[in-house]
Amino acid sequence: MATNQEIQYRIAHFQKMEEQGMSSMLYSIETQFVHMAQGGDGTAAMEGEIRNTYYSSWEDESFQKVCDEMGWEWRMQ
Repeated sequence: MATNQEIQYRIAHFQKMEEQGMSSMLYSIETQFVHMAQGGDGTAAMEGEIRNTYYSSWEDESFQKVCDEMGWEWRMQ
């Protein structure tokens, strides 16, 4: 499972991207993280499999925490 430090690092990094106006890249990341928060592998952004490559130790709950903090809706409607 991801450590709290890893989760907080990602949140801070994504918030900085947001502040810098990197909306296109951040939208892609949001799509990946929402997909992984729902148990997917991150391919929803059509940029290949992300989860096993970069976040192999992360569980769904770790992605959910990032999504919650960033205000990204991951819960199925």
